[in-house]
Amino acid sequence: MSGVAVMAGALMLAACGSSGSSKASTTTTTTGGSGSSTSQTAAAAGTPVLKTASNTKFGTIVVDTDGRTVYTLTNNGQAVACTGACLSVWPPVLAPAGVTSVSGEGVNAVATAATGAGTQITQAGLPLYRFVNDTAAGDAKGDGITSFGGTWHVVKVGASASTTTTGSSSGGVGGGY
Repeated sequence: MSGVAVMAGALMLAACGSSGSSKASTTTTTTGGSGSSTSQTAAAAGTPVLKTASNTKFGTIVVDTDGRTVYTLTNNGQAVACTGACLSVWPPVLAPAGVTSVSGEGVNAVATAATGAGTQITQAGLPLYRFVNDTAAGDAKGDGITSFGGTWHVVKVGASASTTTTGSSSGGVGGGY
């Protein structure tokens, strides 16, 4: 069975709804954010795993080092665990093997959490994921999809906390959850 058929089956199984295609051009920028807590300061010395990018639909967003959009899964502002079939549609953003300290270029509150899939990157305490239908840097097709017990959100810089996105703090991503 082809990868597309497997993915389509997983999407149908999950009964995902899509908010439509939202491919947007992305320009990567690296701005220096400074955290105020001890954990944010310690993370700044780690391996960069996240950065910010300009997205024509969402403004400044958080992306991985390949420029791929990252998402959170929440239900009423609370993190929802993505496990099992969910991980085939929404793979976790993982730290490189052997990396124990991570940071973000212009992104605060970056940390890791041990999971069954490996060492997952978190931002402001929420696990981060990619969407399999985002096939290129700049794609952000997963925002607003309701599936696997919650709603998926592009991690945005400077948006209101009520939209479960991150607030801006000294030019970086704060903990606005």
